[in-house]
Amino acid sequence: IIVAMIAVRIKHGAILKNNTAPLVAFAPCALSNTMSSWSQYASLRYVSFPVQTVFKSSKIIPVMIMGKFLKGTNYPYSQYFEALLITIGVAIFSVAS
Repeated sequence: IIVAMIAVRIKHGAILKNNTAPLVAFAPCALSNTMSSWSQYASLRYVSFPVQTVFKSSKIIPVMIMGKFLKGTNYPYSQYFEALLITIGVAIFSVAS
């Protein structure tokens, strides 16, 4: 936080003076982000490590799909195929060990 404050001070000349949005506007996002991280780690206690690894490695697939629908990002089919191969490879490796 201190490094970020120094960077803001150097770049903008002040830390709180030039804000256009009130800090209260960021509170719901910050609370949501904090609670989602806490919930994620709390729920991982009930899942085995191989399952955690497979789901974390397959996270790229929904990220790519949501990027396409929400932002209109176009990925080549080869990248979808690579993401699928990574997920399958990690799943096979996790089951084999």
